[in-house]
Parts: sequence; C-alpha cells; structure tokens
Amino acid sequence: MTDSQRFIKTPSTNSSQETSTASLAIFERLALGRLGAQASLGSENKWYRKLLALPAYYWVLIAQVIVVLPHAAHLPLWLIGFAIISIIAQLPRLKTRFKEVRHLKRVYQGMQMLGFLLGLAGLWLTYGTAFGLDMGIAFLVLCLISKLWELYKRRDAYVVLNLSLFVLAALFLMDQGLLTTLEVVIGVLVVVLAFIALNDDGNTRGEGRLRTLGVLGIGALPLLVVLFLFFPRLPPLWSVQLSSGQATTGVSDSMSPGDFANLGQSTELAFRVEFEDNRPPRQALYWRGLVFSDFDGVTWRPSPQQRQWRPTARPPVWIENALATIPDAAKNTPASYKIVLEPTQQDWLFGLDYPFTQRQDVSVTSDFTLLKDRPVTQQLRYDVLQFAPMRIDPVLSAEMRQLNLALPAEGNPQARTLAKQLFAQSGSDPVRYMNAIEHWINQTEFRYTLSPPRLNNDRIDEFLFKTKAGFCEHYSSSFTFMLRAAGIPARVVAGYQGGELSRGGNVWEVRQRDAHAWTEVWLDGQGWVRIDPTSFVAPERVEQGMNAITQSRGASMFGEGAGAQISYQQYQMLQTLRRLSDQASYYWQKDVVGYDQGKQADSLLKWFNIRSIMEQIIWLAASAITVIAILVLIIWQRRRKRWHPADRPLAQLSKRLGKRDKLLARADNEGQLAWLERLAKTMVNQHNDTTDQTDDSQPNSLQAKIALIQQDYRQLRYGRLSTVETNDGDYQKVLGELKKNVRELR
Repeated sequence: MTDSQRFIKTPSTNSSQETSTASLAIFERLALGRLGAQASLGSENKWYRKLLALPAYYWVLIAQVIVVLPHAAHLPLWLIGFAIISIIAQLPRLKTRFKEVRHLKRVYQGMQMLGFLLGLAGLWLTYGTAFGLDMGIAFLVLCLISKLWELYKRRDAYVVLNLSLFVLAALFLMDQGLLTTLEVVIGVLVVVLAFIALNDDGNTRGEGRLRTLGVLGIGALPLLVVLFLFFPRLPPLWSVQLSSGQATTGVSDSMSPGDFANLGQSTELAFRVEFEDNRPPRQALYWRGLVFSDFDGVTWRPSPQQRQWRPTARPPVWIENALATIPDAAKNTPASYKIVLEPTQQDWLFGLDYPFTQRQDVSVTSDFTLLKDRPVTQQLRYDVLQFAPMRIDPVLSAEMRQLNLALPAEGNPQARTLAKQLFAQSGSDPVRYMNAIEHWINQTEFRYTLSPPRLNNDRIDEFLFKTKAGFCEHYSSSFTFMLRAAGIPARVVAGYQGGELSRGGNVWEVRQRDAHAWTEVWLDGQGWVRIDPTSFVAPERVEQGMNAITQSRGASMFGEGAGAQISYQQYQMLQTLRRLSDQASYYWQKDVVGYDQGKQADSLLKWFNIRSIMEQIIWLAASAITVIAILVLIIWQRRRKRWHPADRPLAQLSKRLGKRDKLLARADNEGQLAWLERLAKTMVNQHNDTTDQTDDSQPNSLQAKIALIQQDYRQLRYGRLSTVETNDGDYQKVLGELKKNVRELR
C-alpha cells in the first residue's frame, strides 16, 4: 500500500479502525498532558526525520505558529503575544502539572473565556470600531487563538486547521506581494502536513508523510493553473479601506533638516514608471509630491489653504490660467505615462511637473499636487498626463504672495542680514540675486553629505555659517528662506528626483534614496519656476542620479572612519539584493496580481481565441475535467498492483478460480508456492468427494501439473534465473513453460 493510499483510506476495514483508535489515543493523551504517548516518537537520528515523525498534536501546534506569525506585520503586538502564550500553554509538559483532567479542562475553559473577552476589549480599544478590514482579520485570529484552549480531540484539531486556512487567506487582504504569497504557501503546506499527520498518527516513524504532501501538492498545481487562466476575474476584495494607522514609508508630510538624510540611504522601491513615449532626460525627472508653504523656523508644512479640483467638475480659474499658457500644438498631444506606486499609507501621489489625471478618485490641488480620496494602502496603478511647457500662477494673488513670503518674526538673524546684503548688491533683481547666492555657496566650501551634523535652534544660520554640510532639504530650506527674506515669493517642493532603469530595461524605477526637495520661486511674467539649490553643490545628484553620486563618492558619503566604510559596503550589498527582489516583485504584481479582467480577456483571445464569457466557462469546465481525469488515471496507475512476470499468470489463474469458488483464490497474505500447495490438496479432495476414489489418474495429473508450475516459479523467482534480465533466452523459455502449464491447468 502506498503512502497516498494510507492517507485516503476509509475506516471500513478492521485494520483502519484499529489505526484510528490508536491515533485517537495518542492525540488525546498528548492533548490531556499524558506523556506516555511520547514513547512513539521513534529513534530517528536526523533532525528532519524526528520532525516528520512528530505526532499530529505537535504538528497542529507548529502549524499555528506558522499561521499566526506573518500577521505580526499588521496586527497589534499584544494579540500576537497572546497567540504565542496560548500555543505554548498547549504543550503537554505544561499540562502535566494538572493531576486530574477535570481540573485541566476547568482552568483552560476559564482562560479561554477570559482571553476572548479581554481580546474583544483590546480590539475595541485598538481600532475604536467594530467594523473594518483589519478589525475583522484581528477578530478571526482571536477566534483561532481561543479555540486552541479546548484542543482535546481530533475533531477540535480539524476545526483549528480549517480555521487556520482562512487566517492564512486573510493575509492577501492586506498585501498581495511575492513575500506574502511565499508565506501563505509555506503556511498551507504545513497545515496540509498537519492534516496528513492527523490521519496517520499511528505512523511513529513519519514515513511517507512528505511523499504524500508532494503528491497532493503536485496534483493541485494543474488545477491551480487552469483556474488562474480561465476562472472569470472578480473585483478585488482587498480594496476595502484600512482603519488603523500604520508606519509611513516615503516622503513625509512635513520637512525639517534631517528627514531626507535617512531616506537617502534606503534602496526601498517608491514607485515604477512605464513611459508610453520617449522618457525625458534624467535631469528633468522631478517627481512632484507635496508643496510646503508654511514655515515656523524649524519645519516646513503644506498650506491648509489649498483648493482642489476633480476632472469631473468645471475647471476653476487657476486651472484655466495654467492651461491658457500651453501652446495650441501641445494641448492635443500631452505626454502620458503610468505609475505603479507602492503603499505609502498617505493620500498624495507623484507626477512630473505639472501632473494631471483623469481618475475620478484623484484631485489636483492649487499647488498641483495629486491627492487621492483615501490613503494608498495597497499598490496603486494610475495614469498621468503632462502638458509641456506650462506655467502655473502667471499672476500671483495677494493671498498667495503673502503666504509664500511669510517668515517667523524672529530667528536666523545672520541669514536675514546676508539676504538683504546680497539682494542690494544684485540691484534688487531676483535672477541676479539667485546667481549671487549660488556664487556665495560655491565660494564658501559647502559640502553635500548623507550624514549631516545635528542642527539646533536657528537651523538656517547654523547650516549656512557653521556646519555647511547637508542634504537636499538643507539647501532647499535655506535657499527658500533667503528668497523670502529678500521679499521674493518662494516655497519648497518635496518628492523624488531621477531614478534608474530596471534590470529588464523596460521600466523606470524610483527608490527612497531618490527622495529630494527643491525650491519653486515666483518670477514676474513666468509664474512658478523650479530652482534646485542642491545642484549648486552636487550637480551630479541631478544629472546622474543618487546612485551615481553614491558610487563616485563612496564611503565619504556616509561619514568618516571604519564605520563609514562598513555602512557603504552594507549599502552596496543591500542595493543589489533589493534590485533583484524588486524585479521579481514587479513581474509578480504585473503578471499575476495584475491579471485582471482586461488582461484575462486579451490573453484568452490571443492564446485560445476565446471571445465570450460562455466560451470561457466551457474552456474552464473542459480543462478542469481533463486535468481531473488525468489525475484520476495517474492515481489509478499508482494504486494498481504491478506483478512480476512470473506472478502475473498465477494471479490470472487465482482470479479465474475465485469466480467459481472463493476458497480456491489466493489470499492477500498467502505466498504463491503455499497457495499452489493448498490448491493441489483442495482440488484433490474435491475430486475424491465427487468421483470414484479408485480412479486416481486425474488427481495425479493435477498434482503433477502444479508441481511443474511450482518448479518453474522457483527458478524464476528464487533460483538462478531470478538474477538475470527478463529478456534473457533461458528466462523466457522457462516463463513460457510456466504459462503453458498454467493454461493447461485451467
């Protein structure tokens, strides 16, 4: 009997009932803390054999660890801690402390009720609502944990394992990335292995469990492919809004010196871009995010006075004024591209200056920032339009002028004095004044670094006159301050700059290290104009990208000494691993998660010429039936007994005699030679009972014929011919005589 047969064996035979009773005893004794059953662990030396040989009770607990731990990324830590405590409490060694079973069940029942009620209260305090996707997942995990406190019988184990599959599936509601998929696959394999152990708990050596898991897994793969290709795509269930706050990745909603220094060392992917037309040059790739107009002397923040416009509404004046600056030839041919944004837990999007979109759930602010109607909690794909050239706010209102000139009444006196001095020397000309600032910076040994010194109160003064070392936010913040101090409207824009081609060369990738900040200055007759003061010190940051400047300057970008060298080496290694991981993740998201209704229709039309939903369903049914039929045929072939060439004619003889008299057929536990001996005696006795006993010619003939068959069988199975190939001449000769004698006997 194969291992897969043992797994699907029905409890109809006596042996099955005995195995079921034994496994029930082992599981219950462990569940009740009776450690006598642990003697069944076997004496395997290798750790993986010991692991496979563990009783089903331990496999159920292992499965719970694998199922619950991936949820630690988005569920409250106290819930994960309660889960770990609950799993540990089910260990038989802890349950042995209770001398009587009734005491054990009474204490564990109390813990179950107390833990469940406190868990409900904790979920309410954590999420502040009884509804929501993450609240529902947390409640499902709490139910699974609570069920562990009454794990006494195999029936309870089946409930726990089935509920575990739902908890694993809930991971896809939070994320559909490649890493999450691998976690779910591993979890499902462990849960199925626990199911196999439950049905095979009497197997103390664990033999065949892994093989059975492989048979079930490989058999499911063809069905998985068929369902993926042909099953009609449904709207994603995971578009539900999350209610809990999560850690933010990406550009912050405020800026003060030091924020972007940390991001500059991260190789984490921010978003991907697919250009339909020619990609602009790297130095033109300024991915606009937030616009900071409010400044309190330390931190820059967006202005709350922003106005919003959706594509479905009539364009406001500020939109019409901006569109009026576009040449007629460019209005009908905007540049278009697609952005695949990673989850940011924020509601602003990114796009090249100046972005438009036709999505109904995205609005454009008066600062030309794209805002989504809800935070981006899952990977988001959106189309962006860019009209170039275009000027925004060619006429600046008094309100906007006042907003973008505002400075704290006090603070940074040195910077204010320098601004007035340089502005006066420039003849109060804004362009000449900006050139004067650039010249002053170039003459004053400023340094671009990823590890800027810490700044205290008057941050602008400390940076300009003391530390003189910083990152993009230091230069954009100080430059904007200097412009405002001279009476020139200016503001800070935060986003990303540059990027690089993916390993495949067909997608543009922007990473967190490309986070950037620059300045927009308002000039009469031109509107808002982008000025990047970082290029005054590190022009290669803009022209070649963050990766190029890091490679060229090496460890000096990370400070000084041995620690800087170690940080640089770690950065290079992580960058390589991140790029490989992101490339795999991109194709997974693009070709698997992104296999939506539109892509499915195009693929089925291209590959199978399927044009309607009815044809799709027919193909689905036909393919599923074909795959199932092939699997059934393979299983039947595996279960069919394969006879030795010498055994096959005897098996056919036994089957034929069994149709006439079941007593003449060979028993399953009876050898061929013993059966032939019994057959000879039985046939002689039957002949003597029904004929004249003085005529013994026929019995002697039967016995002689059976003796010849036994002689040939011994030669083929146990004699000299048993070691030769079956196509050997002598072997075939003796086999032919065996078959001839069997035919004559029949």
